[in-house]
Amino acid sequence: MSITAYAIVQAGPNWPAIYFGDLFLGNPWRQQFNTDFLIHLFILCSWVFWREESKLTGAIYGFLSIIMGGMFGFMYILYASYQAKGNVSKILLGQHWHKSQKET
Repeated sequence: MSITAYAIVQAGPNWPAIYFGDLFLGNPWRQQFNTDFLIHLFILCSWVFWREESKLTGAIYGFLSIIMGGMFGFMYILYASYQAKGNVSKILLGQHWHKSQKET
């Protein structure tokens, strides 16, 4: 969070202009990193949406995972781990875990 605060102080709060400017017009390595990061955020968003029982909650959490990145994603995974009591299948499958147990 401190790096986010530092970036806001240095470059201002208009991060979309900077991010997309770098994505389309920036240094090729920044373009590569931003593209890779954007794909990561969309995959995380899709997984969060899919694993939630309520699609409204999934949509809100998915949106937050894109806008907040790791600040939301790390806390989401930590909370999911706590809820699942460390069961990796429950963490990954979320609401779909019960269906997988019926099949076995």
